[in-house]
Amino acid sequence: MFEKYTSFVFKNRKRIFALVLVINILALFGLFRLHFTTEFSILMPQKSHQKEIYDRMNTIFKSGEQLAVMVKMNTDPLSREGLNKVFEIKERLSSIEGVKTVITPVPEKFPVGFRLVETKGMAEKEYEDFLSYVQSVKDLLNVKKTDDGYYALFMILPEESVPPEKIEKVLSDYEHYLSGTQYLEDQIFRYLLFMIFTLPPFAVVLLLNVFRVQLGRFKYAIFSLIPAGFAALWTLGIVMGWFGQDLSIITFLVPIFTIVMGSADGLHFVSHFLERKREGETTFNAVKNTLESVGRAMILTTLTTMAGFLSFLTLNSESMKQMGVLASIGIGLAGVSTWIVLPVILSRVEKVEPKNKESGVFRVFQKLSKRALVVTIVSVLIFLPGLFFLKADLNILKLYKSYTRVRKNVEKIEEVFGRALPVYILFESENLFDPSFAQKVLSMEEDLKKEGFDAFSMYDIISKLNERLFKEKGYPKILARALILKRLLPDEYTENLVSGNTGRAFVFLNDLDREILVKVENVVEKHGFQVTGIPYIIKEMNDSIVPQQLLSVFLAISMVFLLLVLFQRSFLYPAKAIVPVGISLVSLFGFMGLSGIPLNLITANMAGIVIGVGIDYAIHVTELFRYYGDIEKTVRIASTPVLANAFGLSIGLSALILSPFTFHTYLVAIMWVTMTVSSFMSLVILPKLLEAKK
Repeated sequence: MFEKYTSFVFKNRKRIFALVLVINILALFGLFRLHFTTEFSILMPQKSHQKEIYDRMNTIFKSGEQLAVMVKMNTDPLSREGLNKVFEIKERLSSIEGVKTVITPVPEKFPVGFRLVETKGMAEKEYEDFLSYVQSVKDLLNVKKTDDGYYALFMILPEESVPPEKIEKVLSDYEHYLSGTQYLEDQIFRYLLFMIFTLPPFAVVLLLNVFRVQLGRFKYAIFSLIPAGFAALWTLGIVMGWFGQDLSIITFLVPIFTIVMGSADGLHFVSHFLERKREGETTFNAVKNTLESVGRAMILTTLTTMAGFLSFLTLNSESMKQMGVLASIGIGLAGVSTWIVLPVILSRVEKVEPKNKESGVFRVFQKLSKRALVVTIVSVLIFLPGLFFLKADLNILKLYKSYTRVRKNVEKIEEVFGRALPVYILFESENLFDPSFAQKVLSMEEDLKKEGFDAFSMYDIISKLNERLFKEKGYPKILARALILKRLLPDEYTENLVSGNTGRAFVFLNDLDREILVKVENVVEKHGFQVTGIPYIIKEMNDSIVPQQLLSVFLAISMVFLLLVLFQRSFLYPAKAIVPVGISLVSLFGFMGLSGIPLNLITANMAGIVIGVGIDYAIHVTELFRYYGDIEKTVRIASTPVLANAFGLSIGLSALILSPFTFHTYLVAIMWVTMTVSSFMSLVILPKLLEAKK
């Protein structure tokens, strides 16, 4: 079989080369058809109770996600000159297409007696009344004085969405800071452009250097990477470009995974080919015999890695399902490319330089293998305590690293105003202005303020008006008075806080950790209301991650075990090969607990990858043992390629450290630990198990 296939490749190498060239050209054109998606909806579940509430709110109030814009001013915003600048800024923001309402940091209208006076253009004698009024409602103002100047906070309510770059353009002559979910989403596009054109090439450079150390020459390192590089190009250009698959902060990982993980077969192929050439075999025989010794393992490792990614199909997340399918396609293409492209390239290699010095790495593992049980127990005990410190959390603000402009903007607004990120409280009543109902909402706001959160509703304004005009503390006790005061509310409040029998309040948070979201949710639900917002939709997704993760791990292990049984026609060898993977899973979740890496939609699903990739090392060791029947020779031949691949994969993924997203750095740390443990266990405990009698 392998002889016929090798003969076919050698005879048709020019045709194969031409076919691959055409596919590459098509893929390159497909890169220009890539579509970027930046919405946090990719992190949301397909079926979500929270999303239903959120969508209903936006339909009722005919608005999108709120944006906060903090502007630094060199004059007091409450001075006549400052007020003129405030309204000039409001006009600039209102002129942006898609803006429904701009809520200014100072009231646009204020009561003088029972009539409303427009703040903009008020008479000089009315200015004193204005100052008196804002003094009485000062805790509702969005104006702050700090050591370095004055700050004014504008709230933008869009019809659907407003591109933040348009806000930045109209405020280019002011120092300003943006916050809000929409702003966080917008910055993703800029970061994606940076990542897609820098990180995959950087990963290739890192892998080349690792593989060069293993293979001895730079050209051999290039040979081993070409199939995976082609597969990444085909996946991006053809599968994603021509077939319209979105590129997001999650699916961006697909070409990285394809290059880094798909290069494993290329490394093993070239490594074994060079060994046979150095033993004096002809090029044809070297290719044929390499396929005979590692061909089955290459097919099996490709399928098991694909199975690890396909386990994502159990998740209630369209984006993770998409990444699972795309990554499995990329790995599959890398496997096909290795079988087609590498024999063509290597068919031209006639002379191979002798290896400088045989590695003594295998002797280390021979010694460790004698104490395999002790090594295994120690490894498990190191990571086991971490399982008790695992916590589930997905903070969309902390997706960004601290040096990014996004984090700095939000943190600056939080520093000045003590809050930056809004969520919403929905409530309904036959009569929203009824004093007893209003008191329920105000009581809830008081409870939130006791917990350290800033809440705001129309009842706060009516209460202040009541205190000012009727000298009665708090909300009016008589409905008629409340309705009179309602008429004095500025339009920007009545339009955005009340609609029919539905009202809403804003709650401003200083962070989006799960603990904070739960605390707000408990207070709101205690009073019989609903809290919503994109952070809560994502929280709902993340809360379901543990049961989904268990199903995903079970599916990944089941698929991998079934593939091993079918290929090896044995239950014993697959059962032994699974042992290093089980230890790797303990190290994965133990390390996450010990290092404080949160369990979330992205990090938790590394388990499927660890299973699919980690089993590769066990497969290579097992297949070589079955081929040679000598455990010492197996470890001697397998140790260096297995370790080179494990560290190559970890080093290649280290390109993600340059990413502006924190979870990419988490993935790097996780891969370093799990791949090290998986490869070591495959070379320490597995040989001991393979030696054991049935």
